Amino acid sequence: MGSTRCEAAGCGRFVAAGRGYCSRHEQEHDLERVANDVLAARPVANGPPGVSERAEIFEQRLADRNYRALFDARVIQVMTDAAEHLEEHGLGDEIGALRFVLARLLAEEEDLSRLAGNVSRVVSVAVAAAKAQRAINGEVAQGLVDAFTHILLEVNGDA
Repeated sequence: MGSTRCEAAGCGRFVAAGRGYCSRHEQEHDLERVANDVLAARPVANGPPGVSERAEIFEQRLADRNYRALFDARVIQVMTDAAEHLEEHGLGDEIGALRFVLARLLAEEEDLSRLAGNVSRVVSVAVAAAKAQRAINGEVAQGLVDAFTHILLEVNGDA
């Protein structure tokens, strides 16, 4: 039984059965799949009034990579609100939710093999969120500056 690899160029990660892309690349290709489906179902010239014009506008926005124009005002508002919340509050809520999930998992899961796999997944996401939070706060850059300063002091013999 062969394992399936991600179809994204140069990826090579394993994918779930029946999937073409790994979780990292699947979202990138969702929009492409939707666009291809829309283009394949493109209305004929004598279809209902206005449908072919809307399809042409959609195609032009895709060709121009004007993805924001593909969404209606409500979706744009939700995305804008989420971005503002992230900017103001960071990922604290999300990290807290991951800690809560981890605590419940540790308290409730009795199957050790499932526990190990699920803890690994939750911790991996929590670490990624914490790294993202540090990047948002600018702590990563300061950490690099501190590391380079320490290295330079060691090289100069001042440390």
